[in-house]
Amino acid sequence: MGVWYICRNDARAEGRLAEARAQIVRHGHQAPREITTPHFRGLAAGYIYPGTTTFFQSGDDFVALAGTLFYRGEAGEAALRLLLQDYEPPFDRWADTLGHFAALIFKGGRLFAFTDWSASFHLYQSDDRSVFSTSFLSIARTLPALTFNKQAVYEFVFHGTPLGNASVFAEISRPDRSEELELGADIRVHTSPRALPVVEPDEPFERLLDRIATSLRRMFAVPARHFANNVQCPLSGGFDSRLVLALLADAGVRPSLYVYGRSDDDDVRISTLIAGKEGYDLQTFNKSAYRKVEPDEFPEIVRQNFEEMDGTPMNGGMFDAGGNSRARHDRAKGGALAVSGAAGEIFRNYFYLADRPLSTRAVIEAFYAGFDPADCTSAFNEGEFLEQMDRKLQHALGVGPERRKRLEIESAYPLFRCPPAFGREMSMVGRFGPYFVPFCEYAITREAANIPVRWRTHGVFQSKLLTRINPRLAAYPSAYGHSFAEPVSFAHRFSDAISLYRPPWLRRYSYRMKRRLRAPADPRVGLMVPAFLDKVFDTSFPVMRRLFDMRRLSDPGLFKAIATLEYLAQRLSDRVKLG
Repeated sequence: MGVWYICRNDARAEGRLAEARAQIVRHGHQAPREITTPHFRGLAAGYIYPGTTTFFQSGDDFVALAGTLFYRGEAGEAALRLLLQDYEPPFDRWADTLGHFAALIFKGGRLFAFTDWSASFHLYQSDDRSVFSTSFLSIARTLPALTFNKQAVYEFVFHGTPLGNASVFAEISRPDRSEELELGADIRVHTSPRALPVVEPDEPFERLLDRIATSLRRMFAVPARHFANNVQCPLSGGFDSRLVLALLADAGVRPSLYVYGRSDDDDVRISTLIAGKEGYDLQTFNKSAYRKVEPDEFPEIVRQNFEEMDGTPMNGGMFDAGGNSRARHDRAKGGALAVSGAAGEIFRNYFYLADRPLSTRAVIEAFYAGFDPADCTSAFNEGEFLEQMDRKLQHALGVGPERRKRLEIESAYPLFRCPPAFGREMSMVGRFGPYFVPFCEYAITREAANIPVRWRTHGVFQSKLLTRINPRLAAYPSAYGHSFAEPVSFAHRFSDAISLYRPPWLRRYSYRMKRRLRAPADPRVGLMVPAFLDKVFDTSFPVMRRLFDMRRLSDPGLFKAIATLEYLAQRLSDRVKLG
């Protein structure tokens, strides 16, 4: 399925289902099918671009899937049939499961809702657990009142997405990854332990390299068998897309390649070289120059983006000329499998922290404190903001505030960083068609979590991994100034060292120091200038100006994020208030 929505079968159900049905169609889906169980009613719609089956029914029992599932080596109806046959809460057959999804299973008169292992595909719930959906806007539009969650709003603006299980509204959250929900007369939670054991191996480098390469090859063989060459694969000058291409080629797949950017960008230049030498056709698409837009057209483009991107896209993607939307549609046409290199940093030292025991607070200060409190109003409390993020990180890792082994701290990347950030993309793209994000898969996460930090730093392990799988692809130039088959250059090491050896407490202040050393600038650039934006919504920011000092703001990225939330508030003005 591209999307599903269910609500308690009570006096509110008819009105809620009518709102949700209209929202699902606004997302771009065909009219959804209806689902009825003893205590809940709902709707389920397939991918925007039909292809793989996402709904299966046997007698009264059924499974509805939003997202992508490969199960016991199967896809489509066969995978759903097996899942329905095998499912008992709590689900524990993760070794047989690939893909990121939210599943709704009705079996033996009982209704269950659960997600992939890391809960990366986003399932939303109302605070009273009377409504559940994979569409944020479908829930938002069927609740009578919505209050902005200040902590989540600041996280969204500073980090692109709310962290942990929060949404920007206090009344909407995501179930914890350990929760499988049984939806009956009452809500019963089945605890599904999903820990990530981290034990630094004593095996040699080459043996660990072979083991992870073998696991990756085994994993890629599954989608290769079902989609053959009907695969869309990105390419760039970096590590991750190159490794994806190497693994697809190793599995016998010849994907369609694409690269985003201008003709003089490193990504485009390097991708063009590789594609030419390897005999691939390459689509180059500059999303920012997709089309020229007139001011009077802009409100409708933003409205379409808002509906398609489920209300809270990252990185201000709502305010473009339609290039992002065009790219998503292109990747899904013909029932193709879109493959992503997202989260390839799982093989690297993502947080660029030194190899020594650290506290969770050090991660927060080094990586999540890149903001300037002066951009906010008096509603912002920096100490409380950082403390709440630290508590969320501790919960994700299942630890306390004490110092932990460095490798254990690195697991913050797959458990804390990836699910809210990449999960938002999976949940949106996963409505268009199947979407495979291999480096977020449980099968790889559990092994990559144990790569020693000394082998992660400077991309040494990932370079060797790529070279092991496809030495020819590894030997092409990269955006780092050297090929992945060569030793890491001094320039690359020096660039990494700037972050690696800077204390976390100092990194906390880097962003605000840079901001205050630069001359103030107007963040309203490109399509965010008044001639365009004033036609879209009330740019006096009546809601967000209570949290942000819009007169002082000079960062275009922050301005876009705040504009995204202001637009959300004004679109839902009949029910939204600031808490």
